[in-house]
Amino acid sequence: MKFLLSLLACCCMLSSAVAQTPAQATFLKAETRRVEDQFVRRVMDITRLPERQVRAAMPAEGRITDPAARVVAAIEQQRGQPLTDEQKQAIAQADEERRSALVAVREAAKNR
Repeated sequence: MKFLLSLLACCCMLSSAVAQTPAQATFLKAETRRVEDQFVRRVMDITRLPERQVRAAMPAEGRITDPAARVVAAIEQQRGQPLTDEQKQAIAQADEERRSALVAVREAAKNR
């Protein structure tokens, strides 16, 4: 039974996936990079850390995790001290804006 449910879930996920044209894939990759770079810059401004440290704190692409929580935890570990509540909230807000922008980018890519 579990196998059938897993198979059904996979089929549902695959049916919603639509093949992308090369132009759509290129657009999606470039815009995703732009959105991620903007998020990194915001976190740099919030924490006053250099780019390489912020990027090191980012979860690997495709990893199932809460990026804001992962970034906060990694930065706190790097610094050896906790971020302020205001910094944590600002990072969470930046992550929410990043997520919204990525949804918009995916929708825009479909129309290209």
